[in-house]
Amino acid sequence: MANYPYRSSLTEVSLPLLSNQQNGMDYQHTIGRYLGQLNYLMSRRLTMLLKKADTGLTTDQFRLMTHLWQQDGQSQQQLAKALGRDRAAITRMTDILEELGLLTRLPDNDDRRVNLVHLTQKGRDLETAAAQCAIESLAQLTNNFTPEEKQVFEELVLKAIRNLS
Repeated sequence: MANYPYRSSLTEVSLPLLSNQQNGMDYQHTIGRYLGQLNYLMSRRLTMLLKKADTGLTTDQFRLMTHLWQQDGQSQQQLAKALGRDRAAITRMTDILEELGLLTRLPDNDDRRVNLVHLTQKGRDLETAAAQCAIESLAQLTNNFTPEEKQVFEELVLKAIRNLS
């Protein structure tokens, strides 16, 4: 793993620090770099926990399954939109999950051109173990946060998401 120098507070990384001679931007010390590193570390942590729990899921497959655990019987197009992925990627993912016996595709009664993705019993049974992995990875993320810091962190992340949506 690369060794990244972290700043001690968000105020120190709120805007790029200026030091690059060519354009004035220090690419190593930006909030974007830190968010990318956080995403990588969270994904890696969740992957490790999912593997340790013997779920057979990748982080992307877990994300797809969470949408089905919340609302079973979605179209692949709905899943693609929810996950921000193209339909071909969702098709590949659903092919794999179907081979694992976690879901099945059935024709939509209202539109025969559309297949709806449904959980199998095996897929439903996997929810508890997989959710526990997500809970543990999030607990590790905020391990030394105070309750107030957790709330502020969540509010700032949601605000940033709304800014870009």
